[in-house]
Amino acid sequence: MTAEQNETYEEKTGKLNKILARLDDPDTPIDTLADDVKQGTKLIKELEAKLREVESEVESAFEELEDNDDNGEQ
Repeated sequence: MTAEQNETYEEKTGKLNKILARLDDPDTPIDTLADDVKQGTKLIKELEAKLREVESEVESAFEELEDNDDNGEQ
């Protein structure tokens, strides 16, 4: 695994926030903007995937709890 793959959600969010700040800065060079947009898009996709993964894990945990409650009441 690369260091980039090991980054936490919070680290990736921090990177994205820095990119957004550069995009808002009128002094940022055009070439930098193009690279930032590419990197920002990649980070957004990774962050969305992580959110979907966590959401699925949370839903599964709650379903498991409900199943245990249903089995215990019978």
